[in-house]
Amino acid sequence: MPVTSQGYQLNKQPIAQSFYVDEPNGIYCTRVELFFHSKKDSQNVDTTLPVQIQLRPMVNGFPSSSEIIPGTIVHKRATAVNVDNEGPDLTPTSFDFDEPVFLKGKEDYALVVIADSKDYRIYIAEINEFVFGSTARRIAKQPTLGSLFFSQNGVTFTASQNADLTFKIYKTAFKNSFATAVFHNASLPKRKLDPDPIITTSGQAEVKVSHLNSGFQVGNVVKISGVDSTGVGGLVDSAINGDRTITKIDYTGYTFNASSSATSDEVGGGSLVQSTKNIPYSLIYPHSQVLQPKGTSVTAAVKGTTSRSYAGTETAEQKQTEFQGVKLNENNIADNRFVVLYDSEENRAFSDLTTKSLDFRIKLATGDSNVAPMIDTQRLSVSLVDNVIDKQDSAATTGFNVPIILPGGTFVDETSATVGGIGHAARHLTRIVELAEDAVGLKVLITANRPPEADFLLFFRTGTGDENIETKAFTQQLVENVIPSDEDPLVFRQYSYLIGGQNGVLPGFTKFQLKIIMRSTNQARVPRIRDIRTIALSV
Repeated sequence: MPVTSQGYQLNKQPIAQSFYVDEPNGIYCTRVELFFHSKKDSQNVDTTLPVQIQLRPMVNGFPSSSEIIPGTIVHKRATAVNVDNEGPDLTPTSFDFDEPVFLKGKEDYALVVIADSKDYRIYIAEINEFVFGSTARRIAKQPTLGSLFFSQNGVTFTASQNADLTFKIYKTAFKNSFATAVFHNASLPKRKLDPDPIITTSGQAEVKVSHLNSGFQVGNVVKISGVDSTGVGGLVDSAINGDRTITKIDYTGYTFNASSSATSDEVGGGSLVQSTKNIPYSLIYPHSQVLQPKGTSVTAAVKGTTSRSYAGTETAEQKQTEFQGVKLNENNIADNRFVVLYDSEENRAFSDLTTKSLDFRIKLATGDSNVAPMIDTQRLSVSLVDNVIDKQDSAATTGFNVPIILPGGTFVDETSATVGGIGHAARHLTRIVELAEDAVGLKVLITANRPPEADFLLFFRTGTGDENIETKAFTQQLVENVIPSDEDPLVFRQYSYLIGGQNGVLPGFTKFQLKIIMRSTNQARVPRIRDIRTIALSV
């Protein structure tokens, strides 16, 4: 590019050069080169006064007064600035971006140069000036598709129609049309449990650990630490801390057998108890910051490890052999329950030290050598969601899970008025509704989706006057209409219940409360209730 040795004194007064990105899909800018005529004398270099570049968008034909393209501010110390006043080829000073900067196609941008020293002089090309190194040939036309701008304050810019900055902009050139990246789950940290999570029963070696939705299976080895030195229930701390093999599970926690029996019923352990954990899930939400220019594509897929539902019969801890497609930044609901295992369980389950529980694959593709999709790996993560639902029965019949009973407690039937003990994991209790007039029945309409593996049950209780309804037992009410299950999760049907009413035997009441129990043998396939409507029926 033709230049003159006539430099513009920056002195806190930035200059800017606009340029146009001609490629329709844009470019990735990696470097800018500028050409300096002079700086401070070599014996008096002031390293505290660097020169800075920025890239800004153009707004109404002028460099933006307030917006700087992220990642485009680059500083150079005076010692790193090259100067050249002899030629014939000018020595550039390179300003490299930390990462490629995407610039949209068919748009104008501005290169802004700022310095706090009047000693920086930079080359420009000016109409009618001599070409650098020549005393015969002059610059006859502007060599760029842009304009040079001067500013007194970095906010307001004035265009110069007869000059341009001497500069070079470098862009990427992608050789491959596609690429694949695979990420794996990190090692899981221990979980700090709620205070006093250890429960013992006098005369029994079985120890209960309160650990909600731990993700463990029977036979897994849990690592416990932090139990108070005083122990729990007559068991010393070393009988609880360490590696313990799980014997029973439910959504509230798990049990293991200590080397000796406890001498008392006790709930303890202190506030510093930690435990290894697994992370079960049936919904995965991949979080990603993706830059996807026109002409490019990004696809994602996962390969997980199976888990068993509380009341299920699935094969647990089997790594999938094939990747399954998922959508980025969206909820992806699985058909089965999965789990991320902690390190020791991964090593045991997979019989090697390299296989991880969850693989996350991203495929990048482009049809334009100027652009490619870009993913911020520092902000790449997944959210994992598990449905806490079971199908309990104290008799442990097929298709049910056995609840872990607290010391001195019993299995609580859902008709019971009490809340103690263990009940179903998924319960919804409505508020107590008080009526202005007496009623003798209720019409309940529930709009729900029910997959084949799941169901839900309706219970009710009523009361009158000042009666404490919370002490009264619940009664189960069967559905009026027999409705088939639905494989399609988007299909919602109306379930109808008639409590008392015509030919009913329900005594008059002025208040009522409903309870819905949700059950499933597959925690990924659960009932979903959209709304509940209740009509009080009078005499």
